[in-house]
Amino acid sequence: MKINFWGVRGSLPTPGANYNKYGGNTSCVELQVNGKTIIFDMGSGIKYLGNYLTKNSIKNFTILISHFHYDHTCGLPFFGPAYDPNTKFTVYSGILPTRHNTLNVLDSQISSPSFPITINDFNAKIKYKDFKVGKEFLLDKDVSINTICLNHPDGAVGYRVEHKGKSVCYITDHEHQVGVKNQKLINFVKNSDALIYDSTYDDKHFTKYIGWGHSTWQEGGRLAEKASVKKFFIFHHNPDNDDKKMSEIEVLSSQTNKNFFVAKEGMCVKI
Repeated sequence: MKINFWGVRGSLPTPGANYNKYGGNTSCVELQVNGKTIIFDMGSGIKYLGNYLTKNSIKNFTILISHFHYDHTCGLPFFGPAYDPNTKFTVYSGILPTRHNTLNVLDSQISSPSFPITINDFNAKIKYKDFKVGKEFLLDKDVSINTICLNHPDGAVGYRVEHKGKSVCYITDHEHQVGVKNQKLINFVKNSDALIYDSTYDDKHFTKYIGWGHSTWQEGGRLAEKASVKKFFIFHHNPDNDDKKMSEIEVLSSQTNKNFFVAKEGMCVKI
């Protein structure tokens, strides 16, 4: 397994000189598993992942969507492979009572007057699939996907990808309850090799943002330690956190645990 971070920011892209070190593109993470490419979310970072896939003639892959808020889907209209008739990919999302199916939601997002094209302009062979959250499904005979409902406005889905004893968990966007032990989530990420977790805020200021649907890097660390996670990646950075602030978080988190890492755009991690 190999993780490539193409977008690590939350809420909206943050271009500019003060965001170069950690990156300003919104959520998009590539996971390479046994020769297959799995993509978590379609934030603005997927534009640059698309360039990479095209350059390397990768024509078949899978996209797993956590939820449909714009910071997690805004990159799709700019995703080059979607316009390539020789490319095939599948877009998955969980069935939740707050929304329609995968195809209908994306069709409504990429449409006039919000955008000048529609998904009907894509030339690639695209399948849109919905799954029941909590029920395991297979991408291959030895690549399994487990899912869990997260606490976020309109709902969100967390993922655990497993292959030959290795596992990567992608848990964003999610709000924890202060002082409450989430045993279900602990069990879900338990003993995983990597946990990518919504760390938009910090404990000191969290009470101001209760109800917004996000968590803190300290809570992610507590979850990682309770679940015996091998590597924890601080992710979905607050758009107000420039490089200076993110560097402070990096120092504090590494002092807390040497296996805590701040996700950076362009970071590559072998599992």
